[in-house]
Amino acid sequence: MPDAAPGPPLPDDAPLRQDTERLERLLGDVLVEQEGRAFRDRVFWLRDRAAGLRWGDADSEDLVGFLHRLPSAQLGPFVRACSMQLQLSNIAEELERLRRRRAYDSDARGPQRESLAAVAAAAAALPRAQRDAVVAGLDVGLVMTAHPTDATRRSIFEHQQRVWDLTERLADPRVGPARARALEDELRETLTIWWQTDDVRAIRPRPEDEVRRTLRALETVLFDAVPALADELARRLGTAWPPVRPVVRFGSWAGGDMDGNPNVGPETIAETLDRHRAAALRTLGERVDGLGRRFSQANRNLFVTPELRASLARDAAALPGVVPTGTSPHEPFRRKLAFVAERLRRAQDRSDGGYARPAELVEDLELLHRSASSQRVADGQLAALVTQARTFGFLLASLDVRQSAGPLQRAVATLLPGYAVADEDERQVLLADAIDALERRAPTDAGPPDGPDAGAAPADPTLAEPDEESARTIAAAAAVATALRDHGPDAIGSLIIAMARRPSDVLCALFLLRRTGVGGAEGLPAVPIVPLFETVEDLDAAPGTMERLYGIAVYGRQIARCDGQQELMLGYSDSAKDGGFFASQWGLYAAQERLVAQADEHGVAVRFFHGRGGSTSRGGAPAHRAILSQPPGSIRGRIRITEQGEVISQRYAHPELAQRSLEQTLSAVLLASMTPSEEPPAAYREEMARLAGDARRAYRALVYEDDRFERLLHQASPLAELAALNIGSRPASRGAGGTQSVEQLRAIPWVFSWMQNRILLPAWFGCGTALASGERDLQRRMREDWPFFATLVSMLEMSLFKTDLGVAERYLELVEDDVRPLWDVIVDEHARVHDAVLEITGGTALLSSSPALQARLEHRNPWIDPLSHIQVALLQRSRAGEEAAHDPLLSTIAGIAAGMRNTG
Repeated sequence: MPDAAPGPPLPDDAPLRQDTERLERLLGDVLVEQEGRAFRDRVFWLRDRAAGLRWGDADSEDLVGFLHRLPSAQLGPFVRACSMQLQLSNIAEELERLRRRRAYDSDARGPQRESLAAVAAAAAALPRAQRDAVVAGLDVGLVMTAHPTDATRRSIFEHQQRVWDLTERLADPRVGPARARALEDELRETLTIWWQTDDVRAIRPRPEDEVRRTLRALETVLFDAVPALADELARRLGTAWPPVRPVVRFGSWAGGDMDGNPNVGPETIAETLDRHRAAALRTLGERVDGLGRRFSQANRNLFVTPELRASLARDAAALPGVVPTGTSPHEPFRRKLAFVAERLRRAQDRSDGGYARPAELVEDLELLHRSASSQRVADGQLAALVTQARTFGFLLASLDVRQSAGPLQRAVATLLPGYAVADEDERQVLLADAIDALERRAPTDAGPPDGPDAGAAPADPTLAEPDEESARTIAAAAAVATALRDHGPDAIGSLIIAMARRPSDVLCALFLLRRTGVGGAEGLPAVPIVPLFETVEDLDAAPGTMERLYGIAVYGRQIARCDGQQELMLGYSDSAKDGGFFASQWGLYAAQERLVAQADEHGVAVRFFHGRGGSTSRGGAPAHRAILSQPPGSIRGRIRITEQGEVISQRYAHPELAQRSLEQTLSAVLLASMTPSEEPPAAYREEMARLAGDARRAYRALVYEDDRFERLLHQASPLAELAALNIGSRPASRGAGGTQSVEQLRAIPWVFSWMQNRILLPAWFGCGTALASGERDLQRRMREDWPFFATLVSMLEMSLFKTDLGVAERYLELVEDDVRPLWDVIVDEHARVHDAVLEITGGTALLSSSPALQARLEHRNPWIDPLSHIQVALLQRSRAGEEAAHDPLLSTIAGIAAGMRNTG
C-alpha cells in the first residue's frame, strides 16, 4: 500500500493513529477483493496526489487530468472508496472522543471542562439556596428536527455503527491475537456489505422514515444516556436521585413540521404519535422484563413493605393469571414486575387493566424503589427506570407542530367573516373577539363551529375561498386536539409559527386551536404558541409584536394557561441567509436582550427556543460555548434547542458520547444561570452594531443586489442536483414549482451548496469588510472580555479553516465568463476576514491554538479533495446531458457532506 499522505500528520496519539491505519488497511483489503489490487493502489494514489496538490507539489496536478479522463461509470467506485475512508475517519475520531472522556473520568487532577463536576467547582462559593433554586427550575428541551442535513442512509448508518462496535472491541488490551483476527474478519465482512450498499437513497424519505430515524436515537441511545446524566447531576450538585422532575426533555418535529412540506399534515400527526407511543411502551417493556429476570429477591431475605403486599394483592385481583407459571410466590419483586409488564402491554393495546398514563407506571416503580431493602438496589437500575419513565413517558418525545404564518392567515380568512379584507389592527380585534367568544361558550357547545368545507363556495361573501392548504391547516388544529385526547397533555410540545411577523399571525394559531377546544371549554390543556422570528427585520420587530400581544386580554389568558411562560423561537438560518453572519448573530443577541426586559416588565417568564443547525452560519458553534455566549440573564435555567440532521448522528451515536453532549448542554445552562457574565461595555455594543451593519451591507451587495450572483450560485455549486439526493421529505424551496431564487431558497440547501464547493460563503462573507474598518485593539479586547464576541471569532476561524479557495477555484470551470469576476470579489473578502481574524487572535495560522483539531481536520482533506475534483468533472458531464454522470455525482455530494460533517 502507498505511504501515508504528506502534510500535517495526525497528533501523536497512538490509539487514534492505530484505529485510522487499521480501518484504512481493512478497507484496502475489501477493495482488493471487490475491485482488484490496481484499483486499491490507485485510490491511495489519489489521496497522496490530493495531499501533494494541496501542499504545492506541481507534479500532483496530474490528479485532475486523470479524473477528467476517466469515464463516469469508472469514477463511481473511486467516489465510494473516498467517501468510505472519510466516514471511517469519523468513526476513528468518535472513538477517540470516547477514550478521552474515559480518561478524564479517571483523572483525579481536576474535573473535565464543560462537565457537571466543573459546574460544582465553579458554583462552590455560591449560597446553597441560590444553587438549588437554579437546579430546581431547570427546563431544558432538546428538539430533534426532520431538517434534511444528513445525507447518510440509515442502512449505511447501521453499518457504521457495526464498524464502531467492532473497532472499539479491538481496542481492548485483553483481546488476544486469535480474537483480534476474528474481529478483523467481522470488520472486513461489514465493510464489504457496506461497499456493496448504495450510498444514495433511491427514493425520497417519507415523513414516517424521518420519524423512525428520530425514534432510533431516542430508543437506542438517549434512553440510557439520560439516567447517567441525572445520576451525575445528583452526585455533583446534591439533587434527588432519582430526580423528581426530568433534567432534560425531548421533542421532535418529524411528522409535525408542515412548514412548506405537503407531505406532513393531520394524518402524519396522528400516525407519528402512535409510532412514538408504540416505541416508548416497547422500550419500557423491554427494561421491565430485564429487571424481572434479574430481580430474584426472596421474601425471607428482605423486608416486604405492607404497601408492596397490598399492591400485589390488588394486581392479582385485577390481572388474574398474569404472573408466569415459573415465578415463585416468594419473589415479590419479580411478581410485581410481571404485573407492571402486563399493564404496559395492555397500555399498548389500550385494553382494560393497562396503564392510562405514565404517572401510574412511575407510581408502581417508586413503590418498588421504596421497598428495595437496600439503598444500592434502590439507587441502581430501579432508580434509572424511574428516571426513564418520568423523562420519556409513553411517547419518548412530544411532537411540535409547525406551520408558516401565511397558511394560518389564509385558513382563518375562510372561517372568520370580514377577515380577508381587514387590515392588521382590524384583524387583531376580529380574532380577539372570536377567541373570547369561543372561550366563553358552554362545554356542551364545544367543538369546531361550522365552517366552509375545502373546495366549497363560502356561504358568506366576506369569507375567502378555501383551498387545499387551508383545509389541511384547519384539520391540523383538529388533529392537535385529538392528540391531546388520545395521548395526554404531553403529546404536543408547541405550535410553532414560522415566518411570524405580526400579532395576528399568533392570534390566528390561537383561534384555530380554541375552535377545536384546545385550552378552552372542552377541558383540553393549552398548547404553547411559539412565534418563530427568522429574518433580521423580524428579529428587530419582535419586541413590538410581543408588546401588542401582551396587551391583548385573550392572549394574556393563553400565557396564564401555559404557567405564565412564553416561548419565543429564534431563527438562525433565515436571519443568516438574509443578512449574513454578523448581522444575524447580533440581531439574535440584541433581540433577546429586549425581549427579556420586556417580558420582565409584563411578569412573563420567557424561554428562548434556539433554531440552530450544524453549520457555523446556522448557529452551529459547540453547544456549551454557544449557550454561555447568550446575553446575561437570558437563560435563567430555561432553554430549548433544535438538534438537526447530521448533528443528531454526531452527538447521539453512542450512549457515553450522548451523555457527554447532554452534560455539556446542561452544564452551560447551569453556569449561565448561576454565574451569568457581565453586561458588555457600551463601546463593545457600539462596535458590534457597526460590524453587523457594515457586514450586512457588504453581504447583501453581493448576494441580493448583484444580478450575476444567482447564476454563480447555480453554476458553481450542485444546488439543483441536491434535489435529487433524497435526503429529506421537504422541498428545497418555499416557492411554487420548486423555484430556487435566493429569496425563496430554504436555508439548508443554501448552506449545503456552499459547503459542497468549499467556499462556505454564508459563514464569513461581509465580515472582513466590517472588521477591516474597525479598531483592532478594541476588537481584541472584545474577544478577551466578551464571551459573545469570542464565540463569533471562534466560529469565523473554524469556517475559514474549512474553506478552501484552492479547491473551490476548480468550480470556476462551470461558470459563465461574465459571472467569473465575482470570484475576485470573494477572494478579496476572504483575504480581509482571514487577516483580520489572525490579527484579533494573535495566531500564526488558523486554529494554531488548537493543534489537535487542526491536524484532524487537515487529515480529512486528502480524502475530500479528490471528491471535489470528481464532482466538478461530473457536474460538467451531467449538465451536458450525460446520464451516466448522475449517480456518481450524487455520491460525491454525500461523500463531501460526510467529510465536512457540519453541512446544514
